[in-house]
Amino acid sequence: MLSAIFLKEWLKVRWVWLGLLVLHLGMLLYLLLAIRHQFRVEHSEMIWYWAFELRRLLYAPIQYLPLLTGVLIAIAQFGPEMLGGRFRLSLHLPLRADLLVWSWVGFGALMGALLALLDAVALYWIIAGWFPHEAAVSALLTALPWLLGGWIGYFGATLALLEPAAPRRLIYLGLSAAFLALLYQHRGYQEYDQVLPVLIALALLFIPAVILPAHRYRHQR
Repeated sequence: MLSAIFLKEWLKVRWVWLGLLVLHLGMLLYLLLAIRHQFRVEHSEMIWYWAFELRRLLYAPIQYLPLLTGVLIAIAQFGPEMLGGRFRLSLHLPLRADLLVWSWVGFGALMGALLALLDAVALYWIIAGWFPHEAAVSALLTALPWLLGGWIGYFGATLALLEPAAPRRLIYLGLSAAFLALLYQHRGYQEYDQVLPVLIALALLFIPAVILPAHRYRHQR
């Protein structure tokens, strides 16, 4: 049963996910070429000054990529289900409704996590090519809120899509937007190190929260 559910979810998101994979690879290649170009046209001392004295984020172009990924995966996964009226039928499969919904969102979150892992590995490799190991680790720690933004984008869009009542849908979107605003307040490196564990703990609350709109949708008249 679980393998059939995952296959169904993959068929729904495969083209969007593959398109996002191409987009991620393209943005990472752009980042690689942009940094290499800067080292070719500027003195290394100037780039180090920009990076470590002025605290300029050389990899800022990818900051919204995880957020876009999470939102698009959620839309691809649940948009057709809601527009086509198939979601209610899916909830009557011979499986507990909460486990069914968690299997759906687990698959979607996994698809987003694979692209986030690609971003993290590539970011470390790109930065380590021109800077010390410590700078590459710092880049990963700085990018963690952006990766968490992909999680919030996915679950926030999922909650809004599954919720049958428009007022609650707006509440979910507002809470998700406020959470995302917190994640993009940075102005330099590793500014979220102290508060990030708290933000991650709060983000995990989205996992049980997705059951509520699904339950309301199933039992609405």
